[in-house]
Amino acid sequence: MKQYIAGFLDADGTIGMSPNGVVNVEFYNADINILQSIQKVYGGRIKTRKPLKKEHNVSHTLNLVYDKAYKLIEDVSPFMIHGKKKARADLIIKYYKKYTPRNGKYTPDLLEKKKWLIDKVKSVLMRGQGAY
Repeated sequence: MKQYIAGFLDADGTIGMSPNGVVNVEFYNADINILQSIQKVYGGRIKTRKPLKKEHNVSHTLNLVYDKAYKLIEDVSPFMIHGKKKARADLIIKYYKKYTPRNGKYTPDLLEKKKWLIDKVKSVLMRGQGAY
């Protein structure tokens, strides 16, 4: 299952961090069953969007944040092959828990490290590969 999810993330997903340092993973697909199978293992929320045009399909997004996103990244990272997404995953695995304490209490040094991580993850741009 981890290998399948890694491939799905490589193809139809994103890994990122919000400006305030929340790690997140999103998957996009028209087949809600695929997203529900991932949701059963890792949690998260599924949002459904109606098509804007008649010829488009209904689309679904599975969003995971915080520890759920981190756990998924940690589990599937060894199987990922998308270079830039893998680079983001590796940065998050290496630094996220160190630089984002769950109690929300930051020293000035820790706050700088968190900002560095956010900037570093965002600097791995997804443009040009057909994925964000």
